[in-house]
Formats: sequence, C-alpha cells, structure tokens
Amino acid sequence: MKKVSCFLFLFLVTLFLSAQQNKNDSLRQLLVVAKEDTSKVNLLNQLSRYFNESKPDSNLFYGLQALELSRKINYNEGEIDALLNTCAGFTLSGNYSKALENGLEALKKSEASYNDRQMAISFLSIGVIYSIQEDHRMGIPYELKAKEIYERLHDSLNIGNTLLNTGVSYNQLNQLDSARIYLNESLEIALRFKNDDLMSSVYLSLGIVNLKMMQYDIGISYCRLSLPYFKKTNDHLFLSSIYYYMSDIFDSTGRRDSAFYYSRLALQHAREMVSPQLLLYSTKQLSALFKESNKLDSAFIYQELAMNAKDSLTNQEKQRQVQALTFNEQMRQIEIAKKKSEEVAVRKRNLELGGIAIFIPIFLLGILLLGRRKVKSRTIEFLGVLGLLFLFEFIVLFAHPFIGHWTHESPVWMLLILVAVAAILIPIHHRSETWIKKKLASKPEVKH
Repeated sequence: MKKVSCFLFLFLVTLFLSAQQNKNDSLRQLLVVAKEDTSKVNLLNQLSRYFNESKPDSNLFYGLQALELSRKINYNEGEIDALLNTCAGFTLSGNYSKALENGLEALKKSEASYNDRQMAISFLSIGVIYSIQEDHRMGIPYELKAKEIYERLHDSLNIGNTLLNTGVSYNQLNQLDSARIYLNESLEIALRFKNDDLMSSVYLSLGIVNLKMMQYDIGISYCRLSLPYFKKTNDHLFLSSIYYYMSDIFDSTGRRDSAFYYSRLALQHAREMVSPQLLLYSTKQLSALFKESNKLDSAFIYQELAMNAKDSLTNQEKQRQVQALTFNEQMRQIEIAKKKSEEVAVRKRNLELGGIAIFIPIFLLGILLLGRRKVKSRTIEFLGVLGLLFLFEFIVLFAHPFIGHWTHESPVWMLLILVAVAAILIPIHHRSETWIKKKLASKPEVKH
C-alpha cells in the first residue's frame, strides 16, 4: 500500500501548480507573429505551463526559450515564470538537481522583486521537489511558507491546495494525526468553494490516511466519495488506485468477493492507463488473492503477468535513464553554445568600446588642429561641443554596466547613481564647452 501511495504522491502534489491553460494551438499561432518582447515571453511561458504535467520535453522546449528571451530583454517577471515552468519540467523528467536549482533561483529573484505570487509558487515548487524524493522534512517547511503567503493574499483556494500537499507529506511520514488535520482543513475550503478537483483529491487522501489507521469503514467512505469525480473525468490513474485500496480493505476485513471485484476493476483501469507500475501492483494483488483462495493456477497466471509488468517497468526505467542522459547532454551543449554566444557579444562590445575610446581623442585632436587653421569659428564651436558630448556620453555608456551590476539593476539605486554622475559631469561639460569656445574658436594672429 505504501508503494502505491508514493506513486500517487507525484500527481497529488503537482495537481494544483499550474493555472488554467488555454488551447496550445491558438497559443502557437500567436507565437508565430509575436515580436521579440514581453508578449512573446508570456506566450512561451503559457505554452510551457500547458505541458507542465504531461510532456516535460515540450515544457522545457518553450520554457527555456522564454528564459533566454526574458533575460535578453531584462523582463524580470517573465524570467521568474520561466524558471518556475522549467522547474516543473525538470521535476517531471526526474532531473531534480536542475529543478531545485531553477526553483531556488526563482525564489531568490521573486523575493528581490517582492512578488508574493511568484514567491508562493517558488516555495511550493521547492517543497514538491523535496517531497517527491521522500525528503518530507525538508519539503514541509517550504509548503507551509507558501501557505503563509497565500493567507496574506487571501487566496483561499490555493491555501486549500497547499494544505492538501502538506497533509499528503505528513501521510508519507506516517504522522497520520497531523496529516488528517491538514487534510480536513483543506476539505473545509474545498466544500466552501465547491471545487471538485480539490474535493476529490482530499477525499482520496483522507481515505488513504484512515486506511493506514485501520479505520476501514471511514476509509472506504472517503474512497467512495472520491469516486464520482474521477469517474466523471475518467481518470484511470486515480480510479485504479482507489479500487486497489478498496480491494485491500475488503481483503483485510475478510470480504473476499468484494476484494476480487475491486481488484479486477483496478487491473482494468491500470490496463487503460497502460501503466506498468499500476499493472504490477494490481496483478500482484490478484495473484495474492487467488493464492489465499487456493486457486493456484489463477495465482500463477497473475504472478506471470506481474513479472511481465516488472520487466516492462525495468525496461522503461532504463529507457528513461538513457533519455535523461541524452537530454542532459543536449542541455550541456545548449549551455556551451549560449556561453560562446555571450563571449562573442562581450568581445564585440569591448571592441566597440575600444574603438570609441580611440576615436574620441583623435576627434578632439583633430578639432585642436582645425582651430589652428582658417575654419569658421561656429564650425569649430560645434565640433568642439560634439566632441565633448562624445566624451561624456562614452563615460556614462562605459559606467552603466558596472552600475547595473553593483545595484543588481535596482531602478532606484541606478537612478540615484546616474544622477550623481550627471551632477559631476554636467558642470565639467559646461566649463569644457566654455573653454572650447574661447580657445578653439579664436584664430591666432597673423604677422605681416
């Protein structure tokens, strides 16, 4: 029972991380004509979220594009959303170290920008990563921090979702009293808002908790309460799992016929789901039931089916490992290409700055030489002022990246520092301009 509970945990804790999604076809059409601006980042993020729980490759394909473009145009909110989307994609693909890296970076940036919504999702995402790896003692504090923020935002439905995740985490730790407290609080919110998704998941979780506490009648009641919602959506994963638990209860209470009935239903939905893991659990359960009933031929048949499911699961795991290695190598190559591109851009900028730094003194020297020739005073004045503009704007241009780095692109600090720089440069500029007009525009006396 514990293994199936762990298998379901991934789906329960990620159930409410994504917002309602638009149809991806219409989003893709909009993406084709989108300009390289914040609207394109938002479209890419929406497409990435669309695949949060189904296709990690597609999620990462769009999410990484959104991340790169948002950084290119300095779109902080879009960058945080992209980090959170790719965090979900890496989690689903099993790359937990990269998922945690992106989740923590999203948290850091959302805290710096005081964005409560993104902070809450960051906390919850990090909590999910730890919990999926069964490190619930690390995961629960992050989930509770997300809950605190949702309470501050008066976002009741997301409070209920976070309570559900926390309750499931305590269930995995076998702290069943704590699990039941959080789940009951979540159920109260679900009933108040009449939210079927949350309600059905809480019912199932409460059913599992009560089964662990050997309160079989209460556990069965909760499982039955959850059934209509999953039947309506024809969710084979949850239906197979619910029937598995119900069969286990009836077997534990000596009602063998009912145990067989629900175990066969669990197997039916596992086959519909085409899930080797669910097939393994349900066929092993049926084999055990037939063995207890002294029907050894049937027990042997289902044991063979269980072995086949186990082999299939092993092959899938090996395939996932190969895919993970391939994907990690692709990501490494992308990072290398990105680093090279950044180095080229830095080199180009340095060359341009170097060219400007050489040009300005030559330009000013040229003006000094023109001042010694018979050139109109107004022309000399104009060129002198233009040379000074080049010089002082170059100083600001050169200093701007350093100021941005020192202030972490904080608009307030950047404004204050640039104003201070201008306060120093403007008087110098005026004095230099006066000197240009007096010295360069005046012609040397010609001796006869």
